[in-house]
Amino acid sequence: MSELKTIHEIRLGNTRKLMKESGLTRSEFAEKIDMSYGLVSQYIGKNPTKNIGDETALKIEEAFNKPRGYLDQSEIQNENAHQLDGAASFKQLDIEAFKKKYNIPDSEDAVLFSNVIEKPLVISKRWVPVKAYSKMGMDGYFTDMGYDGNAGDGYVPTHTAGDRSYAIKGTGDSMYPAIRNGWYVVCDPDAELTPTEFVQVCLKDGRCTIKEFIGIHNNVLNLLAVNGGERLTFDMDEVESITAITDIVPPSQHRQQHPKAH
Repeated sequence: MSELKTIHEIRLGNTRKLMKESGLTRSEFAEKIDMSYGLVSQYIGKNPTKNIGDETALKIEEAFNKPRGYLDQSEIQNENAHQLDGAASFKQLDIEAFKKKYNIPDSEDAVLFSNVIEKPLVISKRWVPVKAYSKMGMDGYFTDMGYDGNAGDGYVPTHTAGDRSYAIKGTGDSMYPAIRNGWYVVCDPDAELTPTEFVQVCLKDGRCTIKEFIGIHNNVLNLLAVNGGERLTFDMDEVESITAITDIVPPSQHRQQHPKAH
């Protein structure tokens, strides 16, 4: 943390800076503030012998059309004020013109990082079908009922899903509090499996479950219950598929019909 300065030190620094920025010599500076060269040297010379008092500070501020108290502001305050002035002068962006210029449809969100931009970053919202499963039991297992969201289970939005992604509705309290009853998890078959993140595991006997992925060691799949309790292992010969979960979506985002359907 920088050392705190006295008001006199702040005024001295700001006055010297003001003279430097003005491009005036010390004699010209003295003339502008209607003060003798010798007195100015006592205030802002290499080894000042006088402190800049309130009346002198006001005199300097008025001579340079600065607001009252300008010389009393620290460097940080002056910098912040400068940044605010710059922000106020930024060109106002016409959002509709911006979207039209870069062919951004209303269904997508444009993220603008700066006032000067060559190409916008567009975050696409993909709607994925909700896959139908039986209700999850207290043991966390459920079974695939054999049809997808286009058969009547609706859709949920996600920004992270790939083309083959789908969603599952969590039912019951076996995964509480990580995944609440009625919330949806988005599964992406093309996403990479990452230790400590959630996955959907389907076994060859037809059962599926959502667990925390630990890893595969010596052909054994290691999992942890979502609620942080039981540790499970499965021989990979028992496993049909392991699918990464890339998003968790609240029920309020669910739509029965695809938003882009006509």
